Amino acid sequence: MIRKILKRLLQGLGIVLVVLLLYVVFNWKHFAAFPRIISAFYSKEFCSCYFVTEGSEEQCHNFARQWVPIQDFRLDKEKRTVTVRGLFFTTTAYYTGERYGCVLEPWR
Repeated sequence: MIRKILKRLLQGLGIVLVVLLLYVVFNWKHFAAFPRIISAFYSKEFCSCYFVTEGSEEQCHNFARQWVPIQDFRLDKEKRTVTVRGLFFTTTAYYTGERYGCVLEPWR
């Protein structure tokens, strides 16, 4: 009786894993973009907070903070850029002026 239950449980788990794998394969484009989103979000939000709304560094770090931690952060006040490395991808946001605020550099 217990063997039968265990067999059914393993079959169900196998089916769930196959369905999950198929879901990932068909949505790979979205899964592959996720790591870049972490650094892009942090750099853009920090740049907007710091240069557009003129918040302090501490306020802007709290504003841009996420669940996934960043690996590196660089703020260049002279060039008005914010460069962030998160999940092994580096993204830079720069301040363009009052009209457009901060924008991200194109991904390479």
